[in-house]
Parts: sequence; C-alpha cells; structure tokens
Amino acid sequence: MAADPRTLTAVAVPGLRPESFGNYLASLGLLRLLARPWPEVRAAWHEGTFHLVGGPATIDDLLDELSDIAARRAWTPYERGWADAQKKSTEARSGAMLALWQASAEERDLEMLSAHAVPAGRVSFNPALGSGGNAGKRDFSDGWKRAMGALGPPAPPKPKKTAPPKRRPARTPVGDATAKGEEERRQKRAELRALLLGEPVSWMLKKLNAACWFSDANKLYNSGQRPFREGAISPWAMALACEGLPFLAGGASRRLGARARAVGAFPFVTEAAAPSTSGEAGRDRAEVWAPLWNRPMTVREAAALFARGRAEVRGRGALTPSAFATAIVRRGVDAGIAEFRRFVLARTTSTNTFEPRFEGAFTLRVPEHGSIHAAIGSTTAASTAIERMLGLIDRLPADRKVGMRWRFVGLRGPIETAMLRLAATPDDPETARAVLDAAVRALDLVDRNRAFRKRRVSWEPLPVEWLPSLFVDEVPGVEARLAMAMVSGSPPARPFALYRFGVDLEYRARFVHAERPPARWVWSPGALPGVLSAVLRRRILDWEQSRDDEDPARLVLPAASTHVARWLGGVCDDGLLARWISRLALFDWRIVPSGVRSLARRATDRLEADGPLCLFGLLQPLFDLRLLRQRGALPAADMLPRASGARTPAAARTLASHLQAGQLDAAMRLATSRYAMAGTALAQMHIAWSVGDPERLLASILFPVFDHERTALAERWLRPRRQPGDAAHG
Repeated sequence: MAADPRTLTAVAVPGLRPESFGNYLASLGLLRLLARPWPEVRAAWHEGTFHLVGGPATIDDLLDELSDIAARRAWTPYERGWADAQKKSTEARSGAMLALWQASAEERDLEMLSAHAVPAGRVSFNPALGSGGNAGKRDFSDGWKRAMGALGPPAPPKPKKTAPPKRRPARTPVGDATAKGEEERRQKRAELRALLLGEPVSWMLKKLNAACWFSDANKLYNSGQRPFREGAISPWAMALACEGLPFLAGGASRRLGARARAVGAFPFVTEAAAPSTSGEAGRDRAEVWAPLWNRPMTVREAAALFARGRAEVRGRGALTPSAFATAIVRRGVDAGIAEFRRFVLARTTSTNTFEPRFEGAFTLRVPEHGSIHAAIGSTTAASTAIERMLGLIDRLPADRKVGMRWRFVGLRGPIETAMLRLAATPDDPETARAVLDAAVRALDLVDRNRAFRKRRVSWEPLPVEWLPSLFVDEVPGVEARLAMAMVSGSPPARPFALYRFGVDLEYRARFVHAERPPARWVWSPGALPGVLSAVLRRRILDWEQSRDDEDPARLVLPAASTHVARWLGGVCDDGLLARWISRLALFDWRIVPSGVRSLARRATDRLEADGPLCLFGLLQPLFDLRLLRQRGALPAADMLPRASGARTPAAARTLASHLQAGQLDAAMRLATSRYAMAGTALAQMHIAWSVGDPERLLASILFPVFDHERTALAERWLRPRRQPGDAAHG
C-alpha cells in the first residue's frame, strides 16, 4: 500500500493563549466552527500555542470562513430556553420541571443544556457557567446576542408608522452603501486577525456579560478621573467562547442518577481548594482543570475526551484539587493530555458573580518507554507519597458553612496548597519539604485539640523511597543527617513517630490519633535538648518493658562524629533540626533500601575529638545493645558483651538521671563500673568532670554514628596495654 502523499497544513493561533479561561473556550469554539467546512481539521497545543492542523491552509482562509459565518449569522444558537423550567425547579427544590423540559426539547438545545445544568434530585449547575447561564445579573446569552449584533451585517431599519413625509428624502447611492458595508466588514476582519495573532485589539465592546470567563471584561477600579471604568472585550472573543460551551457537557453516564453532583457531572470541574486562611473561606466557588493536548485531535475526539472528563485515583474520580494533583502525579489520565491549566472560579465584588483566576500549569510526564497506559496506576515513590497525603487530607476535619458564616478549621488548606505546588514542580525539593511541613503542622493541631482527637484521625506513613527527592542533587546538611540518624535508629516496633506525635500504631502500618493522648507522646514545645532528653528517657522505659532480645536502637542511616560534635558545640540550627525530625517522623522506616542508605556518606576527614565528643563516645554504647568491637583484638571481641549484663535499662536510666542533674562525676563512676563488668578496663583519671550543657550531652545519645567511629571514640578511654612482643621499659 502506498503511503498517503498529502501534507497537512498547520496554522498557529498565538492570540488565544490558554492563560485565560475565555481564550481556552474560544480555542475550542474555533475548532468546532472550522469543523464545518473542514471535517478533518485537528487542533493541539504546542508550547502553549494553539494550532490548527489539516484545516485552513493559511490564516487568511481562516479569517474568510469566520467572516462569512458572521455575515450569515451562522453561529450556534445560544438561547436559554430552559430558563422558565429552571426557575420552577428552583422554587420546587426539585429537578423534575427541568427534566420534563429536557425530555421534549430539541436536539440542538439539549447540547447547550447539558453543558449548563443536570436535572437530578435537584438541579446541579456547572460552576463555570453560573446558575444555568447567568451569574447574578450577568446573562451570558444576552452578551452573546450583543456580540452577534455587532459582528453581523447591520439590520435594515424598521419602517416607521408615522405619516408619510411631504417630501421624499434623498436616497443614499447604492454604491456608497456597498462601499460602507465592505469597509465595515474589512475592519471587523482586521480586528479578528489581531485577536487571533495576539496583536493589539482596538474594537472592544462593553456589557457583553463575559467577565466570568475574561478577566479583562471586569470593571477596572482607580483608573483615571472616575473610580472605575467598564471592562470591554472583543465581540469575536465572546462569540468564539460561546461556541466552545458545548464541550463542557459531560457524558450521559456522568449526568444520569438521582444524586448527580456538579463536580462529578461536568468534565474537569472540581471543588474549590480548602482555604489556607479564614479570609479565604467561601471565596472560591470551584475549579476548572482545562486539558491541553499535543497530539492533534478532531472535534469528535475532543468531544469524546470531554465526555469522559475523568481523572482518577485508585479507580475513583478526582473531585478535589488535591485529588486531581494526585492523579496528575500518578499519571491517572490518558487520551494524550500533556498539560492541565488550573482556573479557580472566585467570588469577587459580589457573592453572585465570579471571575476566573489562573493558578498555573501542571505538566504530565510521559514514561521513558513512551507507553501512557502503562503509567496509569503506577506505584512510584512520589505518587504513593502524594496519594497517602491525599488520604490524610480526606480524614482531617474540613471547613464548613454554618448558617451564613464559615467555620474555619485550617487543617486541609495548607497541605492542599503545598500538594498543588508539588504537582506543578515535582523536581523542586523545597516544595516537597513544604508538603511535609504542612502535614506536620496539621497533625500538631490535631494532637492539641480534644474535638479533633475524637475523630480518630488516621494516616499511613510515607514511603522512605521518596526521601532522596527531598535533596535531589543537594548534599544533606548537618541537621538533616542528625535527624535521619535519630529517626531511622528507632526499632520497627516503636517508630519515632510514636514519640513525636500523639498517635498509636495499628497493624504496624497506620498511625491513629487516639482520643486520649498516649503516655509515649513526650514531644512538646520548648528547647530542643530538653525535648530530646525526654524522648531518650521514654525510650529507656520502653526498652525496659520490651522483650529481652529487642535492641532499643539500630543503625540504619548513621551520622558522622563531626555532626555530633557540632551538636555538642551548640553550632547547629536547633529549629531546623526540629523541623527535619518532624518531617522524617512521617516516613515508614521499617525497611530501608540501599538507595536511601546511600544518603549517609562516611566522612573522609580525619577523626578529631574534643572533650564533649569523647564523653559521648564513652557513654552512648551503654544505652543500646549494638556490638562494640575492639580493633586489633584477635579474635575480635565485644567490649560490652550482652552476657556480661553491663548494659541494662536500669543502668541507662540511672546514667541519664545523673547527666540530666549535671552530676557528671557520678555518671563517669557508673560508666567505668559498667565497662569493668564487661571486662573492659578504662584508664583511671583522678579529675573533676564537667560539661557546659549536660542536657545537650544527654540528648546526643540519640544520634547513632558509624561503627568504626564509635569504636575509635570508645578506644580512647581504654587502659594502655602491652602487646605481645613489646619491650618493657623501666
């Protein structure tokens, strides 16, 4: 079979930038109009510019066709024939009247009605089109009629019923009238060209009632001598936007049912995002996530895309912005969509009107192997983390309207805002950290509110495989390394989240905020050394109550001794360290893959220890059961073997009490006796021991270090011994 020799032409329309919701509707309307003379015309967006493929050969052909449509007034009728039935349904609080009108309406009217309203148990309206075609006093069909009147040929004057004049007026020459009509048509064509090519437009009309789609049609305040001036847009833009309205009708399966919801019946429409501040409560009406595709589609393919109009998470449609963002990260959409443009429909000067606010672009990544369908439902670390954040949002108490006022809670909004930013910039580590910070703040509010605790908010820990995305190409700082060492060092049966948040562990896979705060929750506001000391004392108590074979600490992502030295010296940022500890407590540390373990890199510089670090090296091995091998010993021996009984919870608790009270001499005597029980003799030093901040030294016990550094620090305290073959000197 010979290949098709035809070459498809492409015409760019740079003037209809999708940063405006009205321009997006106008792009869809342009495709719909040009499908009449060119049934195979296709449309797509390339680098944010709308392109028409396989239709008009040049921009002039496109202008000629639209000018001819305007001259013949061949636009799709936009008549709100359902308005009376809609009013009756509203008064009766039932969709029956509108459903009866729908059953007997003509086919061309059904297409427009399906884009505006769905008669179910009650009438559900498309948030993008107001209440069935009007937003307050803005009647979109009236604006369409004004635009049609301006674009079409001038209507012939109506004959007056007055008495005939005594003298016949002079007639305008036919040639002059024809020339005037041609000049007017040429000017309208030039204005259309300027609109489509993004050039300055001088012919704009007021009161087209299009401010709900075009922000330029709103009143502009403080603009000269008057307090405001009326907004104006091109009538061509209004006409094209109204042509794109039928695409906003969802499929029949989405509209049928007695409990159809507006955000579920209309394509790519979601609820408004949760407010982040009390002043935002009730401001936003809904959101429209306009899809952009880079594979040219015909008008039928585009209509099928909008008829489905579905983004899903775990098989459920995305009805909130956070769910939509999760679907984007998980690639839960298909049909060649490359990008979404988010438009927030917000109330401004009146509760009855709204305006679109552009809130950014969300790009969808195509997998390396190029298969879109294989990416649907993928379980990558980032998508799993965002999905679990979505589960947390759904379980948090929501802001709600009580009477005529909003009761602002403020738990969901910050997390949802951070998730939307992460979906827009998934490679930005600061954005990923902001999501964790927002979740921590929300969980802290839940912990400290009795009413929230009664709801038993539950959440799943985040996959630890997502941890490297918090750094990307950055090297984890001192605070991050210390936090990773501390949080990852908790045993799997008692994760650090139990000390950081007021939660109980259920089935080792989910945390639940109990109605009463558990005793293990010891984290509180205050100086970080004191807070970490309380965590250590509670860990010792849990060690005492655990099984005999369970180690109170483990080594997963150890810190370097230089990091601990900076903590002991007080040069760390305690606030940043506390934030990192809170962030990492949200992760699941039961199984840590090698890719995550690589974040803990060994220090290449020489080990240099000062007094506080040496004290840390002597005392920390007494608070866990990890092996402490002595270098150079044959065979390799543990300096604190378990069989000796030198390391016990009771001894650790006494040692912690001495350190907290600043009794360093008593702590050193106890530590020396414990090493002696294990058969490890320490050097004798008859001096008085003191340290600048005993509580900071006690808190440092929570930071595991590499085994070789731990051994090197402990060996500094050993009594010198003569090795076989050494000479004795008197």
